[in-house]
Amino acid sequence: MKIPALATALALVASLVLTVAPAQAFGESTATTNTAYIGDGCTYHEVAYTVDLPAEVKIWSMAVQAIHPNGTSGDTVVVGNLQASPLTGRTAIQICGVTEPVGIWTLQPRVSFWQDANGETIYNTVGAPSTFEVVAGATTSLKLKAKTERDRVTARVRLIADTGSTSRPLVEQQVRLQKKVGKKWKNFKRLTTSGTGTAQVKFKVKKKTRIRARYAGSGEVVVGGSSVALPAAMSKVVRVG
Repeated sequence: MKIPALATALALVASLVLTVAPAQAFGESTATTNTAYIGDGCTYHEVAYTVDLPAEVKIWSMAVQAIHPNGTSGDTVVVGNLQASPLTGRTAIQICGVTEPVGIWTLQPRVSFWQDANGETIYNTVGAPSTFEVVAGATTSLKLKAKTERDRVTARVRLIADTGSTSRPLVEQQVRLQKKVGKKWKNFKRLTTSGTGTAQVKFKVKKKTRIRARYAGSGEVVVGGSSVALPAAMSKVVRVG
């Protein structure tokens, strides 16, 4: 073979070697979840997981550990063939609002062991960590502003919820206007908040009437989603008329 031809052949072989795909890295795993809204008790929070193993694998086990913001350990859940778990699925960790902290938590998956086609067992393959926020429910605030022009009052309310680091208007929530009659507060107007969390109404009252706005609250604590219990709220008293 001539030298140029030999060089060409070697270059072709080298290019083929360089383009060969690397072997699949079995044992890699992930675990992810969304914001957890917690109350005073303990509840289970859904976690989605994946583990990359051969489809024909028979024996495997993976642990998903929750880690607190300060690095201490929370709940650990185990999935695997003994639990009849699929390689991609959902499980749940327990979070207790009384004893565990709010803040940014970490999920750490770890394939404890799995057995390949040759019967060799591979141990302790650490997966990719992920983070999520644990929020202690929500707080609500209700503001009332009112002005009187001649014999008519214009009242405007604004309803806001705070969940951890997020503040948002509460949409399509009912708010009651109340007025003081003797020693009691009585409902006299019902409002529904708009897309900005506000509502406005006009009405007539006697002079020097005291009014306030009241929100009764809504829902129950829902863990693992965008819903959260909204506690009741009361505005300051405003004198009108």
